[in-house]
Amino acid sequence: MTGRRLLRIILGLVAANVVGVAFCFAFVLLFQFPDKVGLPSRAQQWFYGFAVMAIWPSLVLVPMAMGIAAAYFWRSFSFNLWEYFLWWVITSLVAPIGAYLFFKEGAVCLLIGFPILFVCGFAGVLVGRLLFKSKMAAMNLSVIPVLLIATLAEGKLRQEQQGVVEGRLLINAPAAAVWNYVVSFPAIDAAPNYWLNKVGLPSPLATTCQGAFVGAARECIFTNGLVFKERVSEITPMGLLTFQIVEQPHDPELLGHLTLHRGQFQLIDNNDGTTTLIGRSWYTLHMRPLWYFDWWTRDVTSHVHLRVMEHIKTLAEGDR
Repeated sequence: MTGRRLLRIILGLVAANVVGVAFCFAFVLLFQFPDKVGLPSRAQQWFYGFAVMAIWPSLVLVPMAMGIAAAYFWRSFSFNLWEYFLWWVITSLVAPIGAYLFFKEGAVCLLIGFPILFVCGFAGVLVGRLLFKSKMAAMNLSVIPVLLIATLAEGKLRQEQQGVVEGRLLINAPAAAVWNYVVSFPAIDAAPNYWLNKVGLPSPLATTCQGAFVGAARECIFTNGLVFKERVSEITPMGLLTFQIVEQPHDPELLGHLTLHRGQFQLIDNNDGTTTLIGRSWYTLHMRPLWYFDWWTRDVTSHVHLRVMEHIKTLAEGDR
């Protein structure tokens, strides 16, 4: 490989990541603009309405723009598909590694987001390969501003949507025994068996509570020193406990990605000495594409429910 050829390949790699960083910084600056220039309140409302539709760039369109930018610099090469694939693997690793090292982005979020970045970016490379194999390559580069407009339009069309995750577990103990560990429970000694916990995702460890009454302060403690501050909002002894999330920890795996609103435990006495324990969590997801990240959110939340409820099950059945 000649030095000139390698330079063009590296330029494509750099250009792709510059495009990705530029998109993200543009959205952040857009959101900060009203405060910096001191816009009147009415103008701020209008501007924030515009910023909200753009602040979370689509993880489909931005990687495609990155792939197209790389393909523009690689247009003179007779790459086969495997060569495009190899160089895009290397190119797409730069952004998550940089985000982890310089922006303190959570490793688990980057791991979850990488498949979208890679697949959509590679699709952009293939689109660019077709666009720039003609004499009109420079003109065809205008597709990138079109993708910017499409990204903003995608933000305008989307709406925040609250979701709920529910888990159930049968416990061989009466409701009274189960209730003893629903309001609060001692530390979980068992090691988590969920694979994302093994790569850094915090797992629930213990819960403390002022008492079994409405308004009681409650804390759900996770590994890595993370604490969710909660407040009991509804309680029916041996039947129902609902709590509001009043403060989330400042963790990179959560910040800007997910807002947890409330949680709930419901006990159903099966009238045969067993109890069905139901755990629910309400949340709003801010990442797009929604279908992809909602699947991950539900999977992670389900494993959190299961770990807590299995611990309650062990404690309640041990009291028999």
